[in-house]
Amino acid sequence: MSLWPIVESQYGIKIRSTTQVKDVYKVETDHATYCLKSYDFPEEEVRFITRVLSCLDEHQFTQSQKVLPAIDERAYITHEGAYYTLTNWVHGQQPKFARTSDIRRGISTLAKFHLLATGFPALEAPESRIRYSRLPGEFSDYKSLLLPHRSTGHLVELCDEALELLQQPEVLETIQQEQLNSSFIHGDYNYPNLVKDKKNTIHLIDFENTSMHVRAKDLAHILHRNSLWNAEGMLRLIEYYMRYRSMNTSELHLLLALLTAPYHVVRNIRIGGFRSAKPIIPSKDQLRKYRRELRALL
Repeated sequence: MSLWPIVESQYGIKIRSTTQVKDVYKVETDHATYCLKSYDFPEEEVRFITRVLSCLDEHQFTQSQKVLPAIDERAYITHEGAYYTLTNWVHGQQPKFARTSDIRRGISTLAKFHLLATGFPALEAPESRIRYSRLPGEFSDYKSLLLPHRSTGHLVELCDEALELLQQPEVLETIQQEQLNSSFIHGDYNYPNLVKDKKNTIHLIDFENTSMHVRAKDLAHILHRNSLWNAEGMLRLIEYYMRYRSMNTSELHLLLALLTAPYHVVRNIRIGGFRSAKPIIPSKDQLRKYRRELRALL
């Protein structure tokens, strides 16, 4: 049986048209526009993703998608072995983080999201999505990817420095506190997963990478992606973030560890191989300057 009659019967809607947009479907009815997304994750992880969105809704966060329950109140449906969620369609366009106004909106929205991204019912999170203790393994994986390349020795040293920073008592304390707070993150917070509406409000979409993790991970991700090897630019954005959500000294030590790790180079190697990463590998002088200026974070 086709997917669309299943969607109509399970949700009690009458579909007027459907359009595929990247990996989701835009579903038009006479009364509303929805986003239908499929997942190939285990069911417990799909349930977790929908529960994160429900948690944000319960916290009255208005800038993430809302899950439309099926007629039987389930947060997702199944069809031919796949799981599907139906959420509201967010109208707008991707923000352009090359613009100061848009990157600031993105940073302030992240801070406001993080203020509410705690208190998730810990027993409802599958073990595969509890990732507080995974940072050392992530940084070690970075080393493994960089070691085969002769021009990345200084980045391997950067991984070692990041691993040492993770072992600082204040960093370990922060990670433990984030777990006690049941903090969670978006997991891929950057312009492809953000939509700016006509009122210039930023909305978060696509929570498929959400997990129980330290909130500094989201912040480090957007800083690596948009201020690469530019410590002064990072510090300005961190200061702007802290206008909306303060961070204590221990949290800043953790953020320093995350910003020290050469995430963006590793990301490019994974996506397009070493040739893709080569243009963004810093020189040793550039890296020394970055590390020196980044220390001002503390």
